[in-house]
Amino acid sequence: MVFIRALLNQIAPSKPWIIDNSPDKTLGALLSSSKISSGQLLNAPKEVLIQQQKQKLLIIIDGLDKLEAQRQEISEIRSFITYVQERTWFKALLTSQTRADIKETFDGLSCIHIEYDKERQECLNTLFFENIRYSKISKEHRHTLDWLWTHEQYQAWSKSDDSRLLYVQGKPGSGKSTLTKYFRDKVQPNLTSFVVANYFYSDREGESQRSHCNMLRSILYDILNQREAFFFLGLFQSEFRKWKCRSDFEDTWYGSLKKILLSIRDYPIPERFCLIIDAMDESNDDSVDRRDILQVLFDLCSKKSGCIMKVFIASRPIGFLEHRFREFHNVIRLQDETRDDISNFARSFLGSDLNLTGSLLERATDYVTEHAQGVFVWVRLVKGELQHYAETGYSEKEIFDVLKSLPTELEEYYARILRRLSRDNQRNIRDAVGMFELVLFARRPLTVTELQHALAVRNDTTEFPTDKSFRENLIEGIEKRIIHCGGNLLEIKDSNGNKIVQFMHQTAREFLLRPIKPLANSSFRISQDDANISISRTCSRYLTICAAKTSLQSSTLPNIESWTSVHFEMYAKYLNEWPLVNYVLSHFKHHIDNC
Repeated sequence: MVFIRALLNQIAPSKPWIIDNSPDKTLGALLSSSKISSGQLLNAPKEVLIQQQKQKLLIIIDGLDKLEAQRQEISEIRSFITYVQERTWFKALLTSQTRADIKETFDGLSCIHIEYDKERQECLNTLFFENIRYSKISKEHRHTLDWLWTHEQYQAWSKSDDSRLLYVQGKPGSGKSTLTKYFRDKVQPNLTSFVVANYFYSDREGESQRSHCNMLRSILYDILNQREAFFFLGLFQSEFRKWKCRSDFEDTWYGSLKKILLSIRDYPIPERFCLIIDAMDESNDDSVDRRDILQVLFDLCSKKSGCIMKVFIASRPIGFLEHRFREFHNVIRLQDETRDDISNFARSFLGSDLNLTGSLLERATDYVTEHAQGVFVWVRLVKGELQHYAETGYSEKEIFDVLKSLPTELEEYYARILRRLSRDNQRNIRDAVGMFELVLFARRPLTVTELQHALAVRNDTTEFPTDKSFRENLIEGIEKRIIHCGGNLLEIKDSNGNKIVQFMHQTAREFLLRPIKPLANSSFRISQDDANISISRTCSRYLTICAAKTSLQSSTLPNIESWTSVHFEMYAKYLNEWPLVNYVLSHFKHHIDNC
């Protein structure tokens, strides 16, 4: 009542006011009907404090950021807080979204500044893992894969009000990753209001990309990044604080991450989640871990709760998935659905690139569609082969005859490529073997420049390599060399601003790793033990070259015992000019240990 009278005196001190016995009602009517400035509102409590100086005071002001650019009103609140602070015991809670001008206004007050989202951001930084496969997956050909949205199994999965697990099963090379990327790119308009999280396993990108723990990290990162409340209402905050209390938290991380993901089922706010997981067949092949992860995904979809969970899995048909095949809510067999897509793709390059026309175009298109058996990779190889043949001049009939002469099975096609490479000159074979060895057994994908430097060291036959001998062995036009010696098995892909070298498909990598007849007596038979010995030698010789007394060292650096921080910085800049150094320092020990 005292506050109301003080407020009335601020608004119109000369006007008589009648206050009934319902102060809340009176105050509500007053605030809704009178134009009151922030200054008047803040002056009223000051009168109260003058009259009742011994009263303890709790002040709560929420949403300071909603004042937008009204700096004067924020300053008035600061003045009010200072006034109260000087006259009585009080506590104040002020809340705002992070804004520099608000923080600056209240600097200097005796207060505790809490960034409520700071802990969540720290958690996001801890969870972050760079899942690099997505950016390297080929984009779908124009006018392909649109069938997905109207497919009976997809419709049943997406439109159901229950949590469901969709299994996209596809044989090797059938385009599973391209479909998954296509779905990820297009999913938001089709599953509106969903929190979308994804992970793309990859054997080609190294051990870390196959990790189930890193999959959980990425999935939870995506969820937490889109729904900040999940940190405070779910298990995130408590589990994160446990991580911070243990220096060895990564030893128990996997169990903690599973626990957090499963807690989504009990999230108190109704939410809709879509988890997209590609290439489970390329995940860590420990059967126990694979079964465990699959069970987690089934458990997410099994419990009735306020949250709806849609899980999209793409994989080859492998044991642990096929064992539970009947438990999946919905299944799409990819190779049974892509006939029209392959036909459109084949017609495109046969007509536009190779200029086939009329009945021959129809016959060639039908031939490719029929013999592809749902395998897009085979069609890509055929396209490359025919385009290469066409570069020397051709007739339509000759193109069709070449097409019919090509192997119709992937393994036969890869064997044909190796037979052709083995008939090449020794220089080309040497570089091809070196490239395959490095791309197969490097701990992570190498950039074009890293591969160029590694080959230069391998090809340097001097007993003690020098900077001069190394430079003499650097291959100019390295990208052309990779394409030529790789025989369509290697490709160059952009990845986060870098050009990396990889096999054109996982099936090509697997072919070279299998001890099969086409490789038995071939120059391209590469064992892991021999590869680790060779790569270790390359790393050692590369470090020798880098550490040698180059012109930079001899002209600008004193004896190492006299180095200051400036000299170390200069040398670090020098080492940065050697692209392979980072890989060598990170992974040399691994190759040595596995010789």
